[in-house]
Amino acid sequence: MTKNTLLIELHYLPCIQYFVYLKSFSEVIIDLGDKYDKQTYRNRCVINGANNLEKLIIPIKKNRSEQRLTSELEIDYQQKWLGKHLRAIQSCYGKAPFFEFYVDDLFDIFNKRPNNLLELNKQLLTKCLEFLDFNINLKFDNVNFKRGEKYVRDAKNEINPKNSISENVIFCPNPYFQVFGNNFVNNLSIIDLIFCEGPQAGSIIQKSCASL
Repeated sequence: MTKNTLLIELHYLPCIQYFVYLKSFSEVIIDLGDKYDKQTYRNRCVINGANNLEKLIIPIKKNRSEQRLTSELEIDYQQKWLGKHLRAIQSCYGKAPFFEFYVDDLFDIFNKRPNNLLELNKQLLTKCLEFLDFNINLKFDNVNFKRGEKYVRDAKNEINPKNSISENVIFCPNPYFQVFGNNFVNNLSIIDLIFCEGPQAGSIIQKSCASL
């Protein structure tokens, strides 16, 4: 029987694959008890620039504890990342067809400067789902499912910068218009798709859903 509940962690402006996963299950649980791993999409995303791809990374306040929960992470605003991220998004997508329709709502969230990484990611995810007009049965909870639970697909850490998408059975990238480059770049941050395709973004995600 198909596992119809997805268990996954929060990401920063998640990649398209993440939204394909959300769309492919009848229920999605975001694990608030998630343990933080460095060099993952929890605090980074990738966007498409004029010369190359750009990694946007949110700095986290240092803590002596090695086993920190993502929900405990505080954003380090002492480092000048916020202005850098907003300028990079403006530079990469200012000429995208639908940039002006979405950018103000997106930047408003950043400018509120949430202290907690989880809170920032949660607000950005909620707004992106609104842009896509996706009605996802989404729950935020501390969970302790046993690996292999019958009706739960544990996808935590499955969408990772180190993992290839070539063998993924859920995600089948569907090309779309991009501002820069002659060759299509798949699986960038969702904002690449939203700014470039606007109301059609949700349909493209739907077309990127392969078999479960």
